Amino acid sequence: MAIFEHKHFGTPISKELSKYIIYNFEKGDIKEIAEKHSYNPLTLTAIIRRNRNLTEANAPMVIDLFRRCIQNYNSNQRTKESVNELIEKAI
Repeated sequence: MAIFEHKHFGTPISKELSKYIIYNFEKGDIKEIAEKHSYNPLTLTAIIRRNRNLTEANAPMVIDLFRRCIQNYNSNQRTKESVNELIEKAI
């Protein structure tokens, strides 16, 4: 299943995707991924904040950032579970 279809190009990313990425990216993620795709980090930031449109050319960069955010989310969940276990043991 593709994350984006042809109908998504030429418009901003969805509000839901924007919120998910903003909530889950970590320091350095935008710069690293933008540079990997030969884009300026400000361009990726503008796309994520819905100030620039998604295109076929920049979609792979957005998908890479989305995948990184999924990894960040999963890592944060594991950390949260570990902290909760420590709290339970302390109580």
